[in-house]
Amino acid sequence: MIAVLRRVDDAVGKAEMAFCMLCMGVVVVSTALSVVFRYLLQSPLLWANDAGALALVWLTFVGAALLLKEGGHVAITGLVNRLPRRGLLAVGVLAALVIGASMFTIGWFAIRAAQVQWGQEIVALGLSRGFYSVPIVWAAVSSALTVVLMVLKSVAPSVPAGREQEG
Repeated sequence: MIAVLRRVDDAVGKAEMAFCMLCMGVVVVSTALSVVFRYLLQSPLLWANDAGALALVWLTFVGAALLLKEGGHVAITGLVNRLPRRGLLAVGVLAALVIGASMFTIGWFAIRAAQVQWGQEIVALGLSRGFYSVPIVWAAVSSALTVVLMVLKSVAPSVPAGREQEG
């Protein structure tokens, strides 16, 4: 089961990385076009700022889920690393449970916000304002999958030597 979850989490992580790269490109291109059209051509693009802002929101939340998968969030581990193995395991599981509960709560409220916003429009893009909340829901679900995998890996019996890393 852990192997299947790991493959799913890895595939989701690769898709998130590609999507984040796309979002970064949209932010850069829309900002550059906005500057060129506004200041050089004296004809501002109405959609450029909204497209850049929406892409930045998606980049932020999908990127946060990706960073969790890669262990890239800031952690101050000086005290925790001094704990015995069982203490380290307990703190790791507790941290994962807190993250999981937080992600569930955030995801729940993001779904409710999206429902409220869905009838509103980002006029310049012709899209629902709910698209500002959808990446928060994505981050919550993706992070929850990662947390479940983290907990299962930490409480599962040790993997025999030589089988720890795949591919």
